Amino acid sequence: MAQLPVTFVDDMTAVTGEARHSGCAKAVLSEHDAEQTGLFRLSPGGVIPTHLHSRVFDLFIGISGCADITYEGQQGDGLVRLKANSFCSMPPGVRHEVRNTSTTEEAVFLVIHAPNSGYDFIPVEFRRATSNG
Repeated sequence: MAQLPVTFVDDMTAVTGEARHSGCAKAVLSEHDAEQTGLFRLSPGGVIPTHLHSRVFDLFIGISGCADITYEGQQGDGLVRLKANSFCSMPPGVRHEVRNTSTTEEAVFLVIHAPNSGYDFIPVEFRRATSNG
């Protein structure tokens, strides 16, 4: 198998992306069958709506600002506050949404989808009421 190219981004704060969801832009930094790494910019009040992935992990790494990740799964429900230098692993099958509750500051974070082959985005609703809804 041929060696994959090295990807290097010197300044992630300068990367822009394409609109994906309300108030959300995504720039794909790396993409292979094993993983996709995307840089997300979530505007104040922006939301990635409630969804799940059937076979893919979402690995979140906070860069700047703050985003609330509300989740609901078989092992429990909760809220993760993703901020700079924090990490969250969201397993397949867990319902989750990402929301920037700030009125002034953009939330910037990386999401690694692993594996990328077989990626799906399945819109769902939370089964129980959430404090963010």
